[in-house]
Amino acid sequence: MPDEDEAPAVAELLGTLIRQNLYRYDVYDHSMVVHYDPPETPNRRRELLIPVDGPMAGVETRELPSMRVVFLVFKGTDKTMEEYYDYLRDYMEQSGLEASEEIHSVEIMYVPESVDEQDYTMEIMIPLAV
Repeated sequence: MPDEDEAPAVAELLGTLIRQNLYRYDVYDHSMVVHYDPPETPNRRRELLIPVDGPMAGVETRELPSMRVVFLVFKGTDKTMEEYYDYLRDYMEQSGLEASEEIHSVEIMYVPESVDEQDYTMEIMIPLAV
């Protein structure tokens, strides 16, 4: 999904899964975007992931590989996403950690209980070099 807004893509994929009774919204409350390139990269590579129980007809499934990451969970919209990434990068620098060259970042968006911005919860991860 190069250079497109993730929200319509999430809605479309969730709609497909729900129509086919494949999505267990009583179990899963999040979607993920894997960023393979930095945000400023033209036509950057991104992949949308939604958790499911296993392989299913009509929907491409795969398992996200295990990885070591630094991560931060935040709630609300008081700061920009970039400010939170800056916290992680500062921590990595202070700890002598290096980012992976394969995946730039992973963002997990949790479904809010209401549309109130204070219920908006995100988890951001920067995969580490092995």
